[in-house]
Amino acid sequence: MATTEKTMASVKEARELYELKQKAAQFYAENGVPAKMEDILNSMFYDNPNDVYGHLANYFQGFAQPAKITSVQARSAFDAKGQRTILTDIFCSVNNKTKLLASSVNSSVSPLLSELAKPEELDDEAKDREAGLEAAINIINKEIASRLQGLQPTAQADIDKVITGYIGELKAAEDERIAREAETQANTEGSDNEKKPGSSITKDKPKSGKSNASSKKGGKGGKGGAPVVVVPDEPRERMVAGSVCLSATSQAVCQAGAAADGNEVYEHVAALRFGQAPQQYRMPLPMVTIFQSGRAAPGKSNCVKEYMLVSPPGKLLNESVPKIFAVYNDVVKAIMGKNGSTPNKKAEKIVARNVTDLGALMVSFDRPEQGLDMIQESMTRLGLTPGEDLYLGLNLAGHEIFDYISSVDEKGKYEVVTGQQKAADDVIDFWVDIITRYPAIIAIIDPFRKQEGQQWMSLCEKISEKCYILGDNVWHRPGLLKDEELTDTFRSSGNVYRLEQMNTITNILECAKKTEEAGNETVLSTNIGDTTDVFLADMAVGMNARFLKVGGASRGERVSKLNRLISLELALQGCGTLAPGGDFSFPVITLPPPPEPEEGDAEEAEVKDSPRKK
Repeated sequence: MATTEKTMASVKEARELYELKQKAAQFYAENGVPAKMEDILNSMFYDNPNDVYGHLANYFQGFAQPAKITSVQARSAFDAKGQRTILTDIFCSVNNKTKLLASSVNSSVSPLLSELAKPEELDDEAKDREAGLEAAINIINKEIASRLQGLQPTAQADIDKVITGYIGELKAAEDERIAREAETQANTEGSDNEKKPGSSITKDKPKSGKSNASSKKGGKGGKGGAPVVVVPDEPRERMVAGSVCLSATSQAVCQAGAAADGNEVYEHVAALRFGQAPQQYRMPLPMVTIFQSGRAAPGKSNCVKEYMLVSPPGKLLNESVPKIFAVYNDVVKAIMGKNGSTPNKKAEKIVARNVTDLGALMVSFDRPEQGLDMIQESMTRLGLTPGEDLYLGLNLAGHEIFDYISSVDEKGKYEVVTGQQKAADDVIDFWVDIITRYPAIIAIIDPFRKQEGQQWMSLCEKISEKCYILGDNVWHRPGLLKDEELTDTFRSSGNVYRLEQMNTITNILECAKKTEEAGNETVLSTNIGDTTDVFLADMAVGMNARFLKVGGASRGERVSKLNRLISLELALQGCGTLAPGGDFSFPVITLPPPPEPEEGDAEEAEVKDSPRKK
């Protein structure tokens, strides 16, 4: 009896073992393991690698499942100004293990108010910023983390669409709430007015300032006493609380996608921009701010917000960037010399105190030419030639010096120097004269508001053949601009993009492609409150940006981008994938021809031009 039971048990074990072997064989066959093992074992013998198991690991890694997002976590960090920003971690499942693929600190919020705003306004903006960041962190940790779970970090466009869609939902809900409140308030006011006999609803008179158009009689602005209507700035786009989660998450996902593919960030960005990594990469030319000026700076000169040095095309950054630092340090010595006959502690304190958050020097200029002269004099002392060894660029920020109402007699003009205002037509001649006298200037940013489109185009027609006219504030953010029609009535030589607020990697790349096809150069810029994260340097290389606007020549968060550019240049040069820089190519912009009058308008004009009978 015992023997029979043992026999039956043995038969059962044999059958179970056979079934197990069959299942294992089926499992391995379904996954192609035997065939793959045979292939690699046969080829590896002839390859004779030094690291056998590393060779096997690399081979089988090609058959591994792609990385998938398991969680997204955000928390507070600090930018270079000591302000709160967002640090975003992307965790992915890689080779059956959860790994941290990206830890990204994004400087996603730039101030909307200028430094000249009232203290209470600046306090309110700081509170809104804090509330927005807190909301963004909560959104990332809850809703975005849930929606991105299981997605591949390499699917940048899909992920940007997901997070943009959620913010769109929040914005739609907020718009609906505001509309309901407005309707309720209107109904309440209507009921109150009905209860009061003889009452009537009157509209408030428009207040002076940026909310209304102003006009003036006479003067250059209105010949023959004709009124001049000043077109106000368009209202800023309303941002939903927490919308900064878009740029923060988008950057972190891009870095995670590069890590998942085992590529450098610039290679990953290039694949996103062009569909595949190019054979060669062109280095962006750094735009480095030496002086920060404008209305917030001491002195009377208002019309230049940043005096920048620009690396020349066709020369290695490893050669030109040290020259920029040499000029910066020489200018510092010159300032110290003017504040004291010898470099002393007092002079050092003066210079240190005048380094701005941008990493630039802030000194007192009464004329815009003073900053240009100081830089060119420094270059001469160092044996450098302006317009050959280094070029100049100016950020004019025209919207910041425009006065809607400055006095009873002066309305709607640009205050280029304190107490000296110019109509838009006069500003054209002003900048043409300066650029003619300083031929090393090869780029200006925002010489006018967009509302002065005719003057903008007139300036372009006069100088675009030798100087880039770059648009920053005059263009909508990439998420909107990518869907807008570009016309000949308003053009620029290039566009400045920032990865902040509601801007995503996908939107910037799509917009850059669109504007480049229209003849514009691409400028990628850092933000006001920058961080030491060097992502933007890689992004500029990958998207083939012509310029990278890094800010000042001091402070670690600015210098880190320049160091990264030099490292990338050396790496590309070493592997033979560094493209030649080439010369500047200025897109010539001319005024569009006037529209042909329609049939009815032509007949009316003919009647007006015909001689009158006495």
